[in-house]
Parts: sequence; structure tokens; C-alpha cells
Amino acid sequence: MKKKIERIEKPQFNRAGYQVNMKDLNGESLPNPGRLVFQAFHHGGARAGAGRKPTGRKAVLLRLSPKLIAALRKEAERKHKTLSDVAEERLAHA
Repeated sequence: MKKKIERIEKPQFNRAGYQVNMKDLNGESLPNPGRLVFQAFHHGGARAGAGRKPTGRKAVLLRLSPKLIAALRKEAERKHKTLSDVAEERLAHA
């Protein structure tokens, strides 16, 4: 079990909300901040053109009877299509 550490001075925070007067963390001393060198990441992050391409379709919430939902799902499975495609076909022909 680690020794309980008494706090002698109140924590001080900068404008960004980071504590600036920390000398140790859970009893282990921190490295000298003057010797730390931070390097920017050269990989990862968002890239231009990455992600799912827009289809132009919009999401809609519908409340349907369980019987109609079952029929739509059955037809979608039989035709190897999505539920949205089957519903759109039926609404277009209505």
C-alpha cells in the first residue's frame, strides 16, 4: 500500500484547466518539464476524401404496425435488398 501524501500547497490551474504546480503523481516524481520535447504526430487523423460517401438519402423515423414491418422484412430478405430499398420501392409505386 502506498503512503498517503499530504498536500502542502493548493493546486493551481492555467487558463486551459491544466494543473501547473504538480511535482509528483501518486508518489512518483514527474520528469523535469524543461527537458520534455513534444513532437507532432505524423500519422493518423482525418484525411481528405476519407469516410463513407454521401448517398443523398435522409434518415426518417416511421411507426409501423408489426404486421407491416414483418412483411417488409420478409420481402427484403427474399429479394436480397435492404429494408429501406423495399420500403422506397413500395412508396414510389403507391
